[in-house]
Amino acid sequence: SVVETNNVEAGKKGANYIVDLLKERYGEPRGNVVDLQGLVGTTAAADRETGFQQVMKQYPDIEIVANQPADFDQEKALNVTTNILQANPKVDAIFGANDDNTVGAIRAIDSAGRYEPPSSDEHIYVVGIDGTAQALEAIRNDKQTATVSQNPIQMARTAMDFINQQANQDKTPPKQFFYPTIVIDKENIDSQQVKEYGIWSNQVK
Repeated sequence: SVVETNNVEAGKKGANYIVDLLKERYGEPRGNVVDLQGLVGTTAAADRETGFQQVMKQYPDIEIVANQPADFDQEKALNVTTNILQANPKVDAIFGANDDNTVGAIRAIDSAGRYEPPSSDEHIYVVGIDGTAQALEAIRNDKQTATVSQNPIQMARTAMDFINQQANQDKTPPKQFFYPTIVIDKENIDSQQVKEYGIWSNQVK
C-alpha cells in the first residue's frame, strides 16, 4: 500500500489558483506566467508539471513566458528566476513546483527590485506546493501568495493505521491512497479549516 500526495492534482490546484488571480486582475484569464519546474526525472516533479500544464492549456491567453527546471532548490530557483526577470519586464505570476522554488523566486524578485505589495497591479503572485515553514512565513509577509500544502505527518499516521488494520483487524488496505492537500493563503492561514488539516511544518523542527 502506498500513501502519497496526488501530485497531478496538486499541480492543478496551484494552476487554478493562479488562473483565478489573473481573472481577478484582468477580468479574464490572461497574463504572463513563469513555470519553475522541479527536479527533472523525479515522479513528483513530472506529475506536478503535468497537472499545471493540463490547466494552463485551457487558457490560450495566459502565456507561459518561461518554463525551466529549478530542481526543488532555492539557490537554483534564485538564479533561474533572476535571469527570467531580466528577460521579461512583465510577469504576473510564478508557479513553483515546490516551496523551495518559490522561496528562491521571492529572493530574486526582491533582488531585482521587482517587489510590489499585493494591492499593486505590478505585484507578482507566487504560488508553490508543500507548505514549508519558509513558505508560510512568506505568505504572512505578503511575499508568497499561496501554497498547496501536504501533510506528511498525517500521511505517515495513515500508513501506520493501515498496518495496524491489516495486522490486527485482518483488513486489506488500499493499494494506493491519496492523502488530500489544502491551499493555504493569507486569508485562511489562521482559519479553523487549516488548523484541522494541520500545518506539518509547525510540528517538524
